[in-house]
Amino acid sequence: MLYVKYSLYRIGTISLTDKSMNTPKEMSTLNIRNISSSLLVLIALVVIAGTASAYFVQSSSAGTATSGSGDDIKVNTINVGGTGTVSMSPDEAFVYLGVQTQSENAQSAQQENAAKMEKVINALKSAGISEDDMETSGYSIYPMRNYEKPDPTITGYTVSNQLKVTVKKIDNVGDVIDVAVDAGANEVQGVSFTLSDTAQQDARKLALENAVKAARADADNLAQALDVAISGPLEITTSGGNIPIPYPMPLADMAYAENAARTPTPIQPGDVSVTAYVQVIYQFA
Repeated sequence: MLYVKYSLYRIGTISLTDKSMNTPKEMSTLNIRNISSSLLVLIALVVIAGTASAYFVQSSSAGTATSGSGDDIKVNTINVGGTGTVSMSPDEAFVYLGVQTQSENAQSAQQENAAKMEKVINALKSAGISEDDMETSGYSIYPMRNYEKPDPTITGYTVSNQLKVTVKKIDNVGDVIDVAVDAGANEVQGVSFTLSDTAQQDARKLALENAVKAARADADNLAQALDVAISGPLEITTSGGNIPIPYPMPLADMAYAENAARTPTPIQPGDVSVTAYVQVIYQFA
């Protein structure tokens, strides 16, 4: 407002001291015109200032929303996050086993290994494991050396063939291991437990529901503390909800494989946890 008054004062001063005026009548007429113009400028500036003041009061809101016409509307928002976790019993398992053979030459070790692994695979098929549920997870041939001599010499070769077996009935995990070992498997790297695709979807749904409930609870607590009312969510983003990568749990040494009188392999699975995260922006008034 001080700027407006200053502008009016300067305009009047210039008009009254303009040296181009030659007669009092001309000066009087021009002064009236200048004063009228100054008043119009003052009115326009007051209107603009009033509009600007109203705009800046509205811009103190915390967020924006889009109206039907596409214009941004300033709104008050609360941004909260929620975490939901669900624990379920696994309904699938991965068994990692293999066959290792050694011989003085690589070809002999390889042929022996192939024959034993084929026997293992056939035994697993007979036990009800589908061929689609078996896949090679690793294969290697490497030399054995005698490092007791200054110049280590090759004394033989080791061939290792690893197999990943998907077991869709948790109670059969121990039996699968026993069948494989009886057929010639002499390596068991471990067992990991997971959820089937259907079970994963169910677990993710529950985890997301729990995450949303947690976020809303935090928003309600904040609204109560601020003495405001929440009118609804404006934006929701999610992450997580996937099964952690199952890593095999190492089992005991399989040196007992040749002992036909051994007891069945006991397997005790634990729960599988699924965690989901949500970020929610709520509007409040």
